[in-house]
Amino acid sequence: MNWCRAKIFRLLLGGLLFLGSSLLAEVPKIIDLSTPRASHLKIRFDRPIASSLFRNFQINDKNGFRDVYDASAILGVGIPKNLSLGEGVKLRIAQNEATKVRIVLDSPSEIKSQLRIEGDEALISLEGAGSNISVLSLFEGITSETKTPSAASANSPKPTATSTKRPSIQGAGKRIVLDPGHGGKDCGAQGVDGVCEKEVVLSVAKYLSQELTTRGYKVFMTRSKDVFINLRDRTKFANDKEADLFISIHANAVPKDKASKMHGIETYFLSNARSERAKNVAALENKDDIETMNYFSKQSFLNTINSQRMIASNKLAIDIQFGMLRQAREKFEGITDGGVREGPFWVLAGALMPSVLLELGYITHPTEGKRLAQSSYQKLLAQGIADGVDGYFEKNF
Repeated sequence: MNWCRAKIFRLLLGGLLFLGSSLLAEVPKIIDLSTPRASHLKIRFDRPIASSLFRNFQINDKNGFRDVYDASAILGVGIPKNLSLGEGVKLRIAQNEATKVRIVLDSPSEIKSQLRIEGDEALISLEGAGSNISVLSLFEGITSETKTPSAASANSPKPTATSTKRPSIQGAGKRIVLDPGHGGKDCGAQGVDGVCEKEVVLSVAKYLSQELTTRGYKVFMTRSKDVFINLRDRTKFANDKEADLFISIHANAVPKDKASKMHGIETYFLSNARSERAKNVAALENKDDIETMNYFSKQSFLNTINSQRMIASNKLAIDIQFGMLRQAREKFEGITDGGVREGPFWVLAGALMPSVLLELGYITHPTEGKRLAQSSYQKLLAQGIADGVDGYFEKNF
């Protein structure tokens, strides 16, 4: 009976995740935030929008006055804000839920705001609570990769190039261990043009380390060069560092006769699930020395799974999967969502913190394999993973 309930739960969860991925694709993305003049905040989307996208309400209590805008959207710039605008007015903007951006104006007294929609732009104007309310420097220094200069700004001096990311609120004090799979004597899967999995995942891990460090995280890598590390030592390293997250990075593979059929980005978290697909993927990644396998067998790793840690790992997997897909689809077509899945991966068994194993794509696929070897694509994946980490900490801490 318990087995049946567990199976039904997994089927329902899988259906919800699939439905969620489809719905996310329909949600508009905020690609730019600017302040054309004092007391005005302009929000630009990746497509024309309607006023129905926004929901506005006010709260007036002992803590002051709050003017709230909820937008059914994705915050593309990915940087939550908590800023003072003068006269005691504060503005907060963040990805409140997977498909909801929340903008909150806090004030000691009542303020008035007005929303106007023009094509792919929303303009929020503020007045009241004194004459010093200004949002002119609200997003100073932030640029968007997809931003297109308007006609009005075409003749303006070009700003100095800056990073699209600043240290995030979430990153402060958080410790992340990155685990590039395989290495040394272990090539991992061999893809098109003879590229080894160990080379691709190390390159992505290095880009990701840079990205996370820029956002304020403390990053450690199980390996930063081409050396072999057994599975047990990888999670021991993360535990010794008292990491908040453990991210193991891999690329998938299938036999040559299936190479052109199997493709897609997948994210796994540890559980006792034993679907055929999960077992096949895990079998490739679980290859290591017999001593390590005996160690985990004796430890009976399935008994070590803490339900709370498994739930946290599932949440992390969802956020990272979404982040990778979103970034990759910005510049590349035909990116397949392989989904978030459960699997019995040895490398995750010993981790005492939320942990995931990423399959960045099928290195054996004719198109996807070549793409995985491109530095431009690797950087997009790294940015997407970092976005997912930001999103996870934003919603859960």
